[in-house]
Amino acid sequence: MTEFNLVWEELLNRLVPGTKIRIWNPYNGYLGEDSTIVASEPDFISINPPRVWESQQIPRHEFKLVWDSWPDYLALQLQRQKIHNLTEHSKYIISILHWYETEC
Repeated sequence: MTEFNLVWEELLNRLVPGTKIRIWNPYNGYLGEDSTIVASEPDFISINPPRVWESQQIPRHEFKLVWDSWPDYLALQLQRQKIHNLTEHSKYIISILHWYETEC
């Protein structure tokens, strides 16, 4: 099983509905309000961000795209714009992956 598959399984196990995720990036730390996990399913994680009318359903494959660039992003060797080009959910995925690394 690949490292990402293990991470994904851990996310699905730990991100129960109601879990709060603080918006974060490596440049500025924690920002703004928390988002709330709505659902964790085999193919997606659904999050309810602040000031957004609808829940955001984030596909597993988008998490994988960000995960593949994660070490470079954390080392500030990859700009957020490059991550954003991979997925419009980059802010939420980055925050969830940071939550994973600090909470799990």
